[in-house]
Amino acid sequence: MTALDLDARLAGMSPAELELLEQELADRLWHKRWGKWKPYPWQVPPDEIKTLGWWLQLGGRGTGKTDGCARYMVAHVNGPPCDPRLKGGHRMAIIAPTQGDAVEACVNGPSGLKAHDPRVVLRTTAGGTFARWPSGAEAKLFGSHTPDDVERLRAGGNRCLVWMEEVAAQRRLKDAITHSEMGLRLGVNPHYIGSTTPKPRTELIELTRSDKVIVTRGRTRDAIHLPEEQRAHLIAKYAGTRIAAQELDGVLLEDIEGALWSRTLFDTTRVGAAPPMSRVVVAMDPAATSHDESDEMGILVAGLGQQHLPDRNGTMRQHGYLLDDLSGRMAPIEAARKAIKAYHEHRADAIVAEVNNGGEWIGTVVRQIDPTVNYRTVHATRGKLTRAEPVAAVFEQHAAHIVGSLPEFEEQCVTWVPGDTSPDRLDGGVWALTDLMLAPAGNLAAVA
Repeated sequence: MTALDLDARLAGMSPAELELLEQELADRLWHKRWGKWKPYPWQVPPDEIKTLGWWLQLGGRGTGKTDGCARYMVAHVNGPPCDPRLKGGHRMAIIAPTQGDAVEACVNGPSGLKAHDPRVVLRTTAGGTFARWPSGAEAKLFGSHTPDDVERLRAGGNRCLVWMEEVAAQRRLKDAITHSEMGLRLGVNPHYIGSTTPKPRTELIELTRSDKVIVTRGRTRDAIHLPEEQRAHLIAKYAGTRIAAQELDGVLLEDIEGALWSRTLFDTTRVGAAPPMSRVVVAMDPAATSHDESDEMGILVAGLGQQHLPDRNGTMRQHGYLLDDLSGRMAPIEAARKAIKAYHEHRADAIVAEVNNGGEWIGTVVRQIDPTVNYRTVHATRGKLTRAEPVAAVFEQHAAHIVGSLPEFEEQCVTWVPGDTSPDRLDGGVWALTDLMLAPAGNLAAVA
């Protein structure tokens, strides 16, 4: 048959016949690409997920969590329509820590939708960013990092399936679940699928305890598709540590014995919005050297409320508020720019930087970029435990609060045990609240 003959035959088909042909070709493509694929046991979805329930994959690094969810969504699209009135029968959502993460990991990445169904196209319109199939089925992409992301979820529309990628890493996880659930009402069995490396988040722990959530678990050591050398290296390097339990074995750690903070304490003192501030600081705790991008640079923003409020003991005092966590692995110039941007956005009184641990470069770089910034240094003359305990005590007194959620900072606090090397996010938060609440005015170094 020539190309002209084929064109003529296609032109003579009715819309219904063309739709059947497209579905048959899609099925053939699916079986050709994936018919011999053997999933890991934890990638096999349950036979039935309850309405508004979850299939949640908890796994270590490289265990194919994203891959399992992408395959599930593609199979869902190629299955019976959830709402026959809709073109393509399906309207879904993908929620990731940021919308960029949703694009990179869930759609374009090596384990994303396109890898499993090449017909998927990514489209950005006035209404948002979508992964779309030729049938008309679509998945709208969301982030959960900023208040604007939450507002977009409020208007996210009705969906039949929601995929939440890296659940434990989502900054505003509680809001993301709340607002996505409001719109999860298409079809007879709307539900969630989720994928994450476990971290001690209250919302995640509550999910694992729910009778509407089916949890499957995978370990890096059992991920035979990863190169053996890489698996052996990771296991040998982190064997016996909390990192191995969480990041490699997919174990959901709860409160750690000996930690100064607990999830319950953070949840008890958490507030939804920041009050008016009398002072704001941006605290920087540097990586080991100015050239070290393997460690994190701690950058925390905190403020002291204007109003005097009672603490747990009934004492009237100004309360401290952790406003934002901008920490991460970055070059010195990027860290300085990020801190300066936060300084201006929050109308901060100062950038406060710890300089004992190779942080002398911070002042030089900050002043080169913006000489108008009020910058001062602090010197650690006492041990980390001695510095951290008073800040933990302020939380215990219910006079310090996290605004919204700072999941990476919170994880470091609830998993750090005195004697271990304290992580940079934790140190940044300690420096910020010490400056605002515990240091004699103008003499932070004396107590540091």
